[in-house]
Amino acid sequence: MSFLGYMKDKASYILAFIVYCLIVIFYAEAMQINHNFIIVIIAISFVFASIGFIVNYLRKNKYINEINNIIDGLEEKYLISEIMEKPKREEDLAYYNILKRTNKSMLENITKTRMAQKDYKDYIESWVHEIKLPITSTKLLCENNKSEITNKIDEEVEKINNYVEQALFYARLDQVSNDFMIRKINLADVVRNVLARNKKIMIQNNIKVEVKDIALDVYSDEKWLEFILNQVIINSIKYKKEQNAVITISSIDNKGNVHLKIKDNGKGIKESEINRIFDKGFTGTNGRNQKKSTGIGLYLCKRLCEELDMNITAKSKENEFTEITIVIPRNKRID
Repeated sequence: MSFLGYMKDKASYILAFIVYCLIVIFYAEAMQINHNFIIVIIAISFVFASIGFIVNYLRKNKYINEINNIIDGLEEKYLISEIMEKPKREEDLAYYNILKRTNKSMLENITKTRMAQKDYKDYIESWVHEIKLPITSTKLLCENNKSEITNKIDEEVEKINNYVEQALFYARLDQVSNDFMIRKINLADVVRNVLARNKKIMIQNNIKVEVKDIALDVYSDEKWLEFILNQVIINSIKYKKEQNAVITISSIDNKGNVHLKIKDNGKGIKESEINRIFDKGFTGTNGRNQKKSTGIGLYLCKRLCEELDMNITAKSKENEFTEITIVIPRNKRID
């Protein structure tokens, strides 16, 4: 709180003091009192009034600074009224009680909102597990009745499966750390599982896959890492080159971590869009043109990498290539 601002708030008191001084002067003139005596009276009044303003300002400023210091130390700043000391002055106590009432109302609303979110997330997880059953059954039927039509059906069902997975992982995003199981895993096994899952759709789209130098051990959560890699592979398939499409998966051992690189020779990304592809809901020119993108897949990858102590970056050239790099720890950093 600035002293100038404080004095502006006290304008009515200052005006009252000026009126008081004028009354004293007029009264003294009417009573023919010595001018020196009038000056002394006004000067003393001015000194005491100034001292009162300054002391009151210092007290209020100290009180506000104490509250600000308490707020700065709080992670959940809306709990300030639960932490701050109950004031003794009636004016401050009135504001304190108002703050307590508003905070209580807000906490009640937060609790209701969190309960509603939990119910919704529980429903989403339950729905995902339920929908997985008919998806699995449909894929099994397609596998046992192979034909050109069932192959197409299987391809579309796999797309549905990927979107269902996105919904599940998105619902769990703010509780990722509770589902972690960080352990030593072989990168080649993770890549092999993801490629096996997408084998049919890659064959149907005439996509060649080249894998090299990935037999390295890393520390991560296998399930979440597979999800991240799968989202990247799906994007490479979506925006593939019409002829001679190739996806290259390789890795570089960089002392404390491994750089897993997924590169395709597809449509690429505009230079003006490359820095936004991990933003939530960003679809880009390719996504809008083909109406195939939700803008959630790469956003989830970025968020999960942050939670897993990993990093994900992208570089691309339009109509030439896109390369996604995932940096994975080689030692256990998360308990």
